[in-house]
Amino acid sequence: MGGTSYEAYVQKGTPWWKVITTVLFSHVGLFVLVIAYAVGGAFVFMDLEEEREELARIAKESKTRDMEDAIRYVKQAFWHYGTNEDRFNYTREQFKEAVYIDLQTLKNYVLKANEDVGYDATDDFERDFTFEKALLFTITIMSTVGYGHIAPKTIEGKMFCIGYSLIGIPLLLVFMAQIGDWMADSFRWLYSRAMCRWCRARRRDSELPPGLDRKEKGIAKDEVGKERYMPTDLVMVPIMVNLMLIFIFIFGGALLFADWEGWDMASSAYFCFVTLTTIGFGDMTPVKSFNNFQHDFKAALKMVFTVSYCIFGMTLLSMCMNLMQEQILDKVSWVASQIGMGDDGSDEEIVKLSREGKVKETPADKTGNDLSFGMPSLPARKKSVSEDKQNLV
Repeated sequence: MGGTSYEAYVQKGTPWWKVITTVLFSHVGLFVLVIAYAVGGAFVFMDLEEEREELARIAKESKTRDMEDAIRYVKQAFWHYGTNEDRFNYTREQFKEAVYIDLQTLKNYVLKANEDVGYDATDDFERDFTFEKALLFTITIMSTVGYGHIAPKTIEGKMFCIGYSLIGIPLLLVFMAQIGDWMADSFRWLYSRAMCRWCRARRRDSELPPGLDRKEKGIAKDEVGKERYMPTDLVMVPIMVNLMLIFIFIFGGALLFADWEGWDMASSAYFCFVTLTTIGFGDMTPVKSFNNFQHDFKAALKMVFTVSYCIFGMTLLSMCMNLMQEQILDKVSWVASQIGMGDDGSDEEIVKLSREGKVKETPADKTGNDLSFGMPSLPARKKSVSEDKQNLV
């Protein structure tokens, strides 16, 4: 009995671990992973330093009480120096000397109390590792900014900081590398399509024969990244454009931080630059941008913006530096070729011929920046084309 045989094909499912790693190492996944790692680290540091900070609070309150007792004692001593003639029958000079000795002793006691427990004449105690401070601390660890506004003081906290850094720094570097490449490609594409469109159209018109239909050869029909005229993926973003982007980003953030933190504009711009370049002196740190974020939605948005500004700002700065490096290397290579250094002849211009005549076209291995498109006027060009045709015949 004849029949048709069928073969069953079963598509093998993607392993769960591969799905998870694919999601985690995507742009969004890496960002979520970085934030989760920073938040988790903040809670761990808070837990490790909690007992030490509680002991520090008790010590400060005790020392404050001791200081109040010492001040009362000195006041009573001064009173007795002047009124108790049976015990202290001081002359004016003896009185001054006794008061001076007591005041000097009190001053040394105050300085020692300040050095030991941070005595500031109040019972107020502010924890170093609150969530907002600990979160900023973990971000500065991962980004290697290192403000130094707080630091772990327990052995456990210091050891955890070492292990946390060994994982957190490479994690943020991977995130910045991926996001930086994506941002560089996107910015280069945007610049090429938005800013270079007019130049690309001029170049096309100057290189195509006069009688050819311009609409048929429209630049809108070119494949993005492999355009015939000035390919998008090879066009270099000018240094001035990168500097303007850095300027706008830094001073845009400076305007917000000046309003939120109460800084003047120059100090705010200085903070943004020092942070984004990972210099991180630590003389200025955002405090009010993190305050009350648990109970105020606007304050929570400020905190999210501050963290995102630091992370993406460093990525943006790195992207602009890389784009400027391309331009600088290109200019150096051009100067070297002009003075006869490092010219191996590989950069020789290639002129292709078309059936319509000898027409310059952008070679496939050129960037679109190497050849000038300055051509003679239209009548001179027509004359040149007709002469070329006669020569070919």
